Amino acid sequence: MKNLLSTVGSILVGGLILLGIGGIAYHLFRDDGLISQGLGALWKAHYQAPLMTIILIIAAIFVFKSLYGAQIGGKRESSIPDFVLFAFIATGIFFLGRLITIGQI
Repeated sequence: MKNLLSTVGSILVGGLILLGIGGIAYHLFRDDGLISQGLGALWKAHYQAPLMTIILIIAAIFVFKSLYGAQIGGKRESSIPDFVLFAFIATGIFFLGRLITIGQI
């Protein structure tokens, strides 16, 4: 019985992670999604505030470098991977709630 509950719990957590990743991907890559809006705003900001655009690009590089270093470093001192996993679970719970209440992700 304990193994069955453990398996069901693992399947539910895995489903929430997949729902979180799928919901984020849907909202990022759909037509008029977050990526197209963000790139459009960045393109407009390039001409209006070039210094802000440069600062945002440098900040993004540092964020990606730190995430990459946490994954590749081999050290388990970093809690960034755990945070990302819990963020996907929380996002999956959010999208599941939206799916139940309003019928769409």
